[in-house]
Formats: sequence, C-alpha cells, structure tokens
Amino acid sequence: MADIRTAGAQRRAWLSAALLSVALLVMPLLVWLLLPRPSPVMPVRREPAAALLPPPQPELTAPREVVEAPPAPPSPPAPPSPPPREITAASVGPVRGVVLDPEGHPSAGAVVSCREPPGNSAAADAEGRFELPAEADGCTATAAHPPYGDAEPTRVAAGRDNVLRLLAAGAIAGEVVDPSGRPVEAYLLAIESFTPAGSGAHAGVNGRARKVSDPGGAFRWDALAPGRYVLTASSAGRPPARSRPVDVEAGRAAARVRIVLPQGATLRGRVVDAASRAPVVEAQVELDSATSSGANAISLALTDANGDYELEGVPASGPFSVRVRHQQYMAKIVSGLDARGAQSARVDVELRQLDDGGAREELTGIGAMLSLSSGRVIIAGVVEGGPAASAGLMAGDVIARIDGRPTTELPLTDCIQRLRGPAGTVVTVGVEREGRTLDVTIRRDVVVR
Repeated sequence: MADIRTAGAQRRAWLSAALLSVALLVMPLLVWLLLPRPSPVMPVRREPAAALLPPPQPELTAPREVVEAPPAPPSPPAPPSPPPREITAASVGPVRGVVLDPEGHPSAGAVVSCREPPGNSAAADAEGRFELPAEADGCTATAAHPPYGDAEPTRVAAGRDNVLRLLAAGAIAGEVVDPSGRPVEAYLLAIESFTPAGSGAHAGVNGRARKVSDPGGAFRWDALAPGRYVLTASSAGRPPARSRPVDVEAGRAAARVRIVLPQGATLRGRVVDAASRAPVVEAQVELDSATSSGANAISLALTDANGDYELEGVPASGPFSVRVRHQQYMAKIVSGLDARGAQSARVDVELRQLDDGGAREELTGIGAMLSLSSGRVIIAGVVEGGPAASAGLMAGDVIARIDGRPTTELPLTDCIQRLRGPAGTVVTVGVEREGRTLDVTIRRDVVVR
C-alpha cells in the first residue's frame, strides 16, 4: 500500500514538472503573439560608385625576364601654346555710322577715314551714312567735309551706330591797306596756303580767291575750315603781299588781320625773235610764281607792233620773274629781275621759235621743281641734264637753306625766286638727305623743258 502511494506521488511530481516545462515554453509564444510587433526596417543597399570601383585587372601571366633598355634621349620641349586667336575681319561685320554737320544734319559727301591704323576710308551717302570694311573695327576715325572742321577722332566699332560730328567753320576778318595805312578799296584776296587742324583732305582750299570791294578796305571770309591760313592780296599796280599766319578755330572768327600792299614798279622792254631780231607782236608778259595760289590782280601786258610792252605792278624790290609767251615761240621765264626800289626797270627778251616735238619752255636757274610738305621745301623733280641733276640733287631731297637762309623762314615762292637767276651765277643750297645736310654750290644755267 505504501508502494502504491509512493508511485502515485512520483507520477504527480513528474506531471507537475512536465506542465511547468510546457508553461515555460508556451509563455513567450503567447507574449509574442499578444504584443504589437514593429515593422521590420531594412537597411538601404548602396551600390559602389563606378569611380570608386577598382579598375579591372588583367589576367596574371607568367613572370617575364626584365631587360634594361638604354635611356631614351630627352624629348624636345613642347612648342608654346598658341596665343588666343584674335577676332578676324571675317568674324565681325562692317563698321557703320553717320556723319553730322555742326547743326546735327546729315553731311552728304563727307569723307570718313581711319587715322589709327590708317588705310580705310569711305564717303557718306545722301543721308550722311557711311560704311567701312570689317577691318576698320576698333579704328580711330575722323570725318572731313569742307568748309567744316574735321570731326573729333572717335573710336568706331562694328555692331553699333557710330556718330561723327563735324566741327563748326570759322572765319577771318581784316583789312587791306597801303604803306601809309590808307585803305585799298578794291583788291583780289586769295588763300596762299592752308594747313588743316585735323587730318582730313581739303582739296581745292589753296588758291581759292575772291574779289573784294569795300571803301574801308575791310574783308571777312566765312565758312573756313579750322586750321592755319596765309592770305595774299593784290590790286592793280600793287604786287601781291601776304598776311601773317592766321589760326582759325572752330566756330570763331580770327579778327584784325592786316595786309599791307606796297606800291609796285613798272617793267618795260621789247620782245624780239631770237633769230631775225624782228619784233614779236602780241606776246604776253606776266608775273610768274608771284604767289603759290597763282591768283594776282596784276594784268598781263601785250607787246605792240614794235614788240614793246609795259607791265605795271611788279615788285619794287627783291627778285621776281616774268613769263613771256607767244603761240609760235617757246615760252621763256626771265628770272632774277630786281627793280631795286626804283619806279621802273627794263628787260628785253628774245624768243626762239617752236620746233616740232621739241621743248616748249626755257628758263635760267638750277632746273628743279619744288613742293611744300609738312612745312618743308621738297624737290619734286629735276630736269634731266640741268644744273641740279648734274650736282647730284634728286627728287625727295629737302632744301633746308638757300644761300644760308633757312627755308623755314621763306614762303615757297621766295624759295623759287632765289633758286632762279641769270645764267652763270651761283647759288649755295643746303640739302638734307637720309638725316645728313650737305651744302652744294650750283651754277645756274639755261634749262629747257
């Protein structure tokens, strides 16, 4: 009986242990099922960046024997990198704009030109508009249209409407009187020389002349382009006289300019045939190279039936020349004449008849043609076989002195008269060439051309 009780107790103990074990196993499962569960969080998978991946490696090969090669010669230095390309003419369009006069109106016919760099120019159309080639892009341009002053230099560019405005014209006012200060009422006034204030072309300004008639001898010349002027005046019986240099400013009048006309002398003589000594009738005798403008009021003289002439108004002092011509004879320039302060002088002239195809003019001098450039006297040409050519003078030489007198102190017409003179006389000329100055003594002679 006791054994039965013992066995029963053991079964109960094992059953309790088994139940406890089951409870311990089931309890967590019940908690997991009954409590709320959070959603699972998955880590984001990042793909490695391509730049960070190691480069593919070649397959391994069997090791090879290493052989040292001789060192290679140094490589030549790399050529320098080319400079940045400049904008070419093909990459830009033409340069366009308009030229206006001082009042703001279009200036038809104005000439537009590049000063820096030079080379391109164009004329304005009827509406004042101009067009320069593409190469002019960025150049410094100006415009000229007499009687106005040149436009201020302006940098022009393609792709914009460039405007060039001409400067207002100026004027010269003054009077012409005789040596005693009395007014000369009627005279011829001319522009002897003109140097523009700008760089534009002013063709036709030199030599312009006008007749003036005023009881007080007064004149006023309007519509003058700005620059430096020298005027000449002459009247019947009075040789040409020059003004001082006159500076004309834009929009202003240079006043109180006085020109004194001296009393002239009378040149008399006879013109005859060089071969027969017969008088030459109706030969013309006139002053030659009295002014650079060529304008003077001294009327030419005609020879009469005896070949006699009388020319009034030649200079009373200083060298001068006369030109004598007739259609059947060679023209002749008689130079080196001087009345020496007297009221009259005399010279007889012999003319040679023309030959078919031969020379048409003769004179006594050195045989050089002169011109004026930038205030300097330049030899424009020499007569072949003449004294100047024989002395080695040539075109382009600068005449700096004549008999010791600087040519910068002399008008061009005075230089011409001083180089002319009677055959056999000499003149010393200071010649500049290639930066050197050399005095050359030249004997004057008869020159035909």
